[in-house]
Amino acid sequence: MVRSPSGRKGRFAALWAVLVSLVVLGIAACSPGTSPSVPPAVVTQASRAAVSGGAPSTERDLTVGGIRRTYLAIGAAGKPGRPLLIVLHGRGYTARQESIRTGFLPYAERGLADLVYPQGTANSWNAGHGCCGRASAANVDDVGFVTGVADDAIRYFGSDPKRVYLVGYSNGARLTFEEMCRHPALFAGFATYGALPPAMCEGPPKPVLIAAGAADTLVRGEGSFTGTVAQWRSRDGCPSADSVTHSGPLTLTTWAGCHDGTAVASALYHGIGHPWPAVKAGEVPFTAGVGAQAAAATVMWNFLTAHPA
Repeated sequence: MVRSPSGRKGRFAALWAVLVSLVVLGIAACSPGTSPSVPPAVVTQASRAAVSGGAPSTERDLTVGGIRRTYLAIGAAGKPGRPLLIVLHGRGYTARQESIRTGFLPYAERGLADLVYPQGTANSWNAGHGCCGRASAANVDDVGFVTGVADDAIRYFGSDPKRVYLVGYSNGARLTFEEMCRHPALFAGFATYGALPPAMCEGPPKPVLIAAGAADTLVRGEGSFTGTVAQWRSRDGCPSADSVTHSGPLTLTTWAGCHDGTAVASALYHGIGHPWPAVKAGEVPFTAGVGAQAAAATVMWNFLTAHPA
């Protein structure tokens, strides 16, 4: 049975009213082995209250590569053993904005997950290959930052190190692909929306869900969605047999029984472009209403948590 997060009714409307002008800037997305040890991440300041809601939230500071960085940590520390979900925001958005828009908060509120939203430099990520924004121009080590965040958050929450998952949207999705290529052993699986990898990489099989809007011209400009999914199926050694389900605009195709018990899934949203697929449109900017069963948070959570390392 598909599980969906509980509905939210404008809890963060005031926050979005203040930040809406910044949101508009993020509509355009960027264009263009063995896991090494996680770099040291030093906590330089005590946690601070960050996001209001039904789960405890803090903003934690790290120093990675000599640069002070921050991330939102949402969930109760001291309750070990939960999965850790790291979500990378799109370009032009903040970690706080993405925590509201993406719809994963109910899982932390219900004590099902430790939830983390890292903050990119000038609201952008250096995903390599010329992408994207100020982070790329400054050659910021965002791959090292995300690995440092994972290491620190596992210690802070007491998360299950065998259930660390990475999710990315748009520019964050590009960094997710790069992170999985560089540090595959750190994550049990990953999911992306609104971007394709600039190149494939070798590595161990990993569960992956690749999602996009069928009308997303930005994704079409990056390559072939179906071709990318086929490449990951080949990489993971998946059989040709698939299962297909439909929910509203979503066509979800899954190839199970891949090498090492992994799976590959394709989530294609018909009639939708680059906006994030949410339960309802209009509650937060730049979302497309698709219903609870088809919402990206629901689909990604169900897929990822079915595949521990």
